[in-house]
Amino acid sequence: MSTEEKIISRRFHEIFDTNVRYEIPFFQRGYAWEKKQWEKLWDDIYEEIIPSLENNNFEDEEHFFGPVVVLEKRNAPHPNLKRFLVIDGQQRITTIYLLLGLIRRSLNNLSHLSSEAQSYCSEIDKLLRNNINDLDDYLKLKVFSSKGDRYPTYKTIFLENPSSPFLSDDQKLYFPDTNKIDQFVKFYDKKTKNYNVSDLWMLYQVIVKSLTIVWIPLDESKDDAQAIFESLNDAGMPLTASELLCNYVFRPILNDSNNEHEKYHNDFWLKARKEVGENNFEDYLINLFSIGEKKRIGQGRRMYVHFKNRNKKISREKAISTLRDILENSNIYNNIKQPLKFPHENEKVKNLLYKISQTNMTSITPFIMSVLKSYELNHLNENDTLDLLNSTYVLLVRSKVANRRVTKFDTFFPSLLNEIINEPDKARAIEKKFQEENLWISNQEFEESFTTKELYNQRELNFTRHILQEIDRSKQIFNEFPDYSSINTIEHILPQTLNSHWKDYLKDDAENPSLKSVINTIGNLLLNSSPANSSFGQKTFEEKRMKYTSVSALSRELKDADIAIWNIESINKRSKELANDGLKIWKWKN
Repeated sequence: MSTEEKIISRRFHEIFDTNVRYEIPFFQRGYAWEKKQWEKLWDDIYEEIIPSLENNNFEDEEHFFGPVVVLEKRNAPHPNLKRFLVIDGQQRITTIYLLLGLIRRSLNNLSHLSSEAQSYCSEIDKLLRNNINDLDDYLKLKVFSSKGDRYPTYKTIFLENPSSPFLSDDQKLYFPDTNKIDQFVKFYDKKTKNYNVSDLWMLYQVIVKSLTIVWIPLDESKDDAQAIFESLNDAGMPLTASELLCNYVFRPILNDSNNEHEKYHNDFWLKARKEVGENNFEDYLINLFSIGEKKRIGQGRRMYVHFKNRNKKISREKAISTLRDILENSNIYNNIKQPLKFPHENEKVKNLLYKISQTNMTSITPFIMSVLKSYELNHLNENDTLDLLNSTYVLLVRSKVANRRVTKFDTFFPSLLNEIINEPDKARAIEKKFQEENLWISNQEFEESFTTKELYNQRELNFTRHILQEIDRSKQIFNEFPDYSSINTIEHILPQTLNSHWKDYLKDDAENPSLKSVINTIGNLLLNSSPANSSFGQKTFEEKRMKYTSVSALSRELKDADIAIWNIESINKRSKELANDGLKIWKWKN
């Protein structure tokens, strides 16, 4: 019989009404549906199907829910099980299976109010549970996944932990804050919080009797499951770059007989993903694979395409080596991305990484990663590492203050270490490279920019705060620094919006077209606590000066200064003085 002759329409009570395992193959992503897809299913049920029902004849109301492409495997984990790989339709079949489990849970919670609820639970249980006795409770699941989804699926369906040799590993892979299955449970609970037994039973019947899928079986002896999956992928939710990369790297490792690939996936891929965080993982891979390249890799699928082009015939050894690199470099990325949460073991390096992070210039990350990796491997000593990091930090601050375009960083930094690694004086070498590529910011340009350009910017508050804190530190005596987390609000001495008092006070300056810019220059800025800052508002200059904190050196200096009036001239004078401090803090070594 041909595949075309086997294609039929089926309902969910048919496909779950037997001992069966619908297995999500390794090349599939984890469960990925989100609120948009869940809302669409809910709208279909309550706006299209239920209003069209006549006499509750659920099977007469056929609602197409999409295709499910499966490939039956001859080797099943238990003689009483049929095993199907779900090639397409994973998100649909998983959602319905979870939904059935949640409906049964809700009915069970209402069983004390209705004699029918318990019998309904028993009927649903037949569709949820494989009737198999085995040491591994996971065989009870009719929808079986990996990639961190197996454990939350079991927990959602059976409301308990499984007895399984895989439990310990699965719990390590379980991230309740980001797991989409847990998010779906919250969505369901919100939608059904006022449902009674009748409402829940109607929802169940619509799901198993009215939703219709097109069942498309493949032939294991003829069809390439992964190739078919990739050809179908873009019709649904396209795989992300990291998911495509995962599939590609694991191709030479996949082994259906001993599941060796799952151990590598858990011990390297998922562990690295957990280390850097779900939201940072693709950014991490982009920066890791950009090291030594002519240009930093772009966003989206460019990372996957780049790696595939570099490894067109990836071997098993290369695949395993790549997985090791991905895990082993994750700590370096964290040192850079979150230097306080994941501090580098060298205190001086940690401090410089924190300062670099405050510039929010991410295009230099591949270079910083290469420096830290070389330091870790003893290819760079401590002094050279500190010199390279400090010179980079000085460049970033000067570029940002001078408002220089930094698009060239993407092509300059990824391979920079390779060009200077053998130079005896690393600081001189890197600063020479800055000059050769016209990235160098002279003292004159830096001082002028520091004095005249607006430092305060709502989108760059961290950077502005950092500049003020570093200058404040430089002015503190005996290295006794205040707790800057308690004085982290930026105060405009001359308010950004002027009331009548300030306009009268400023006289002609109030109409000066340059006043708006001058107000946001460094000469008009201070650090204060948030409660104090909100109380200053439109107070007079003398009132503010009296109440400014003495903890901050910048405030103390202003309180002690002999200033008759606070106007454009006074602000410009203070900006120039602070620019001199800036030249000493962010200075080139050579």
